[in-house]
Amino acid sequence: MRNKALLLALTVVVACGAGPMRGAAPASNQVVLGQAQPYAVAQIAFKGSEGMKIEWNTTQFGVFDGAIVCKDAKPVFQNFQTAHSYRLKISNVPNREGLTLYPTLTVNAVTPRTRAYLDHNAIPVKFTENDFDQVQNGNFVTKVIFLPSRQYQSLALAGGVDTIVNTQLPAGADPIVEAQNRGAILAVVQIGNKDLAIEGSDNVGSESAVVPGEQIPISGVNAPAWGTPAPQSPNNMTELPTVPEPDPEPFIQPVRPVPSTLVPEVEGAWTNH
Repeated sequence: MRNKALLLALTVVVACGAGPMRGAAPASNQVVLGQAQPYAVAQIAFKGSEGMKIEWNTTQFGVFDGAIVCKDAKPVFQNFQTAHSYRLKISNVPNREGLTLYPTLTVNAVTPRTRAYLDHNAIPVKFTENDFDQVQNGNFVTKVIFLPSRQYQSLALAGGVDTIVNTQLPAGADPIVEAQNRGAILAVVQIGNKDLAIEGSDNVGSESAVVPGEQIPISGVNAPAWGTPAPQSPNNMTELPTVPEPDPEPFIQPVRPVPSTLVPEVEGAWTNH
């Protein structure tokens, strides 16, 4: 009778929609605070001059098989996977005949700090005439779109995003570091004058690859997201210090004993009287 009552109680709890038991694994769509969700989708709102064409890779490197055409009056939206870097292709720029650029768009991972914004808003990415002027003059342009912290928000940007461009900062200032100090990075756009249409040019940085080499770490992109447990590694400085193992004992050649017949007698030895 007691077992039947217990079974009936458990049935009522399940029927009432009780949540998972304590310690159970969270559902796939549940946010785990302190950990990034790198395989989410973020929407990018591209904005440029009327008729400007933006292409990107969808199947393989060097094949720009995804394309949109900008409209001067309003942005054009497109979804991209987060925690990835995409090689873009910009062409058909008005009043700049023959100009073709291959920027890199790096979309940061979704974190608890940026999830609410990305669930309801697109990341604005705007290509301006000043960007094209800088590139044609041989400068390298880095644009960082970030969600500012409360102390860096103005009335016009309350709840919105801000953009830092390296060409607008003092000489030597890093826009990525500056954006990290002011808030949470959403995306990074890097524009140069490299022509990937020339035979032998590579497409490093396309799709899921981040440009290799020494870089400023971006949380969730080319560095672990905030809150991610440090991997176990003997060279990981974030692990707890451990006591080093002692060096192996050196091999000591045993000394042969001296025969007793060769040991001289000791005069004045102690004797018991």
